[in-house]
Amino acid sequence: MSKKSEFASLDLLSAFKDPKKSDTTLDLNEVMLNPDQPRILGKDNIKDLVDSISNLGLLEPIIVRPLNGKYMIIAGERRFRAVQELGWKEISAKILDVNSEISYEMALAENERRKSLNPWEVGKAIQYLRKEMKKTVAQVAEILGYTERYIKQLSSIAKLDQKSVENLIDSGKDPSVKNLENLLKAKDGGKNGGETISPSPKKISVNIYQLPAKKREAFIRELNALKRKYGLD
Repeated sequence: MSKKSEFASLDLLSAFKDPKKSDTTLDLNEVMLNPDQPRILGKDNIKDLVDSISNLGLLEPIIVRPLNGKYMIIAGERRFRAVQELGWKEISAKILDVNSEISYEMALAENERRKSLNPWEVGKAIQYLRKEMKKTVAQVAEILGYTERYIKQLSSIAKLDQKSVENLIDSGKDPSVKNLENLLKAKDGGKNGGETISPSPKKISVNIYQLPAKKREAFIRELNALKRKYGLD
């Protein structure tokens, strides 16, 4: 089973083989943002998240790792920024004992789960994993749960320069796979040097009744948390 197939249905820690962790509460001034956050093109609006946390509390702790006497965020930057805006002094956290490579993979997977990245940003993250961390296409596909074909296609989109993508967004167009593909074709004179990009990646699904009881329970807990968050109880 691929990592993303577990990840998509369960939680981040289960997807990454339950690394050594401890639960705690941290002062906000002990927490630092991740300078290698895969999200590139600005920050998204967190007003809805602020309102949700204000009404329901923090349903899911942030995930951090020790670094230089502080704790760097692996997953949960938006939650951290939301509680800052609410004026909280502390935040619930899970401290993981992982290296920088696993930390980056988890941050990327978390962003993908929450759809915080556009396809160009995912492509840039794929380039980073391949060039800097020497990951193969197959390994990146396992991390994200996409087919190897789609990984190659996103890598092709990442050939676009950041300014071109920003101009596309400023023009009012959504940075979707289709629009980015058209932009790439226009800049390449109709040739993108790669395969045709599918509008939607092929996802891997999981039958939760085939999962071990512990993982099935984790999925149900997360599903119930989402129902509470959006008032679907």
